[in-house]
Amino acid sequence: MDTNTESTTKLSAIDKALAAAKARAAAKANINDEASPVKEPKAKRVELPAAAKARKEKASKALTAAAKQARETERAAAKAIREADRLQRRDAKVAAAIGKKGAHMKKVEKAAARLPSLNDPARLTFNEVTTNFSRDQVAALALHLQHFNRVKATELAAGRSYKQGQPVRITGGDPKYIGMQGTIDSARPLRCFVNVPGFRKPVYLFTSDIEPVTDTRLQATGTEG
Repeated sequence: MDTNTESTTKLSAIDKALAAAKARAAAKANINDEASPVKEPKAKRVELPAAAKARKEKASKALTAAAKQARETERAAAKAIREADRLQRRDAKVAAAIGKKGAHMKKVEKAAARLPSLNDPARLTFNEVTTNFSRDQVAALALHLQHFNRVKATELAAGRSYKQGQPVRITGGDPKYIGMQGTIDSARPLRCFVNVPGFRKPVYLFTSDIEPVTDTRLQATGTEG
């Protein structure tokens, strides 16, 4: 073999080796490309037109205003409920006070019903005094009248004497007993105790607040006190 033939053979072997290396490199590159993930292109931000942007802002403001209105309505309703509860509690207190006042007035009316009756001149004087006099003067006059009655009762009692068991009629003292009849339980120069049917305890009176009766049949009425 000559020199030219040998050189050609060597070049052919080298070319084949280079071609084979290039083929392996290309195959490896293809494998890497297939294994690597494909990157998606980023989406571009779409800019809203001016009209659409304005509508969006208007809708947002409308929602905010509606929420504010709902809160104000809720607050107003809660305030109305609190005010109604307050008025209800106030009315309940007023009703309770009226009820208590009514109970006191019933006691006063009951006491008035036990008072002795007044004749026409005494009623006229009473109306004149209570109409034209101040409260303090009416109270002062009542005390003076009570004192006057006590003085007169003491003067009248000094000249009277009663015995135990003697029937008497009550003419003065507590209006509750006026007009009733009973019997002397015990008597002193100015005071006495009278047993009245229907009452457990004897009634304590001035002797001027009773008068003797000749009818021994007692006509006392009343209920037990």
